[in-house]
Amino acid sequence: MQYTIGVDLGGTHIKAGLVKDKKIVKRVLFKTNSSTKKDILKSIINAIEKVKVKPIKGIGIGVPGIIDYKKGEVIKLTNLPIKNFNIKKFLEKKFKVPVFLDNDANCFVLGEALYGSGKNNDIVIGLTLGTGVGGGIVINKKIFHGRFNAGELGHMSIKHDGIKCICGNFGCIEQYASKHGIMRTAKKLNVKSTRDIYRLALKGNKEAIKVFDKTGFYLGVAITNLITAFDPDVIVIGGGISNSWEFFSKSMIQTVNQRSFVNKKPRIVKRKLKGSAILGAASLVKIQ
Repeated sequence: MQYTIGVDLGGTHIKAGLVKDKKIVKRVLFKTNSSTKKDILKSIINAIEKVKVKPIKGIGIGVPGIIDYKKGEVIKLTNLPIKNFNIKKFLEKKFKVPVFLDNDANCFVLGEALYGSGKNNDIVIGLTLGTGVGGGIVINKKIFHGRFNAGELGHMSIKHDGIKCICGNFGCIEQYASKHGIMRTAKKLNVKSTRDIYRLALKGNKEAIKVFDKTGFYLGVAITNLITAFDPDVIVIGGGISNSWEFFSKSMIQTVNQRSFVNKKPRIVKRKLKGSAILGAASLVKIQ
């Protein structure tokens, strides 16, 4: 079997992995140089070259933002200065292999659906909790794109009169369950990061534990809506905030049980894999 390469481009870090037999056999992680478009493209090329061997079947790349996945074109990236640019053509010219592009959260969910928490299930939905809240829907092992960009679940409103989001909507789950949202909930605590809140919770700090309880409640409301709309087999939670699973999962699942009228609830689980988005991106090469 030939090698493939998966790339997970983020606003803070870029990760790349060489994949063979459904496993990452070599990986790299760099800080993303996000000053200019030229710098970002140079970072992507550098990451690919660090893991590349010959021959490779192709390259898959997950990017944070709005894209045209069919053309391989970035419309606009979140927190990165690239827009209206065809990454697919650019990288194919550079590396002389097929290149496939998708949203980074879609790649995360695809990786979990194929090889992780959602393996052997038909409908898998995922949320990534980080600087923002990403989402993706995988049905029968394929990303569901809708007409164009389905799966932007972080911008699903859970409060019609809630906090205004950068997307223009009000009360998006991103405003409550992302790093920024959690820090807003934790305004009574003298902390600088969500990691600080987590450390306080580990020490038994009641206010920190309340912050995660509230976060779990907000997630539970959002997940109830997803269950009502899709009735999935599995909902998988990833991203950096998922490391605080022990503190928010109880109230999250409790809220779902209270609010969802579905008799048989889906499994709601933490991500299983390290490198889900890399594996999902690499698998784009095989499933196109």
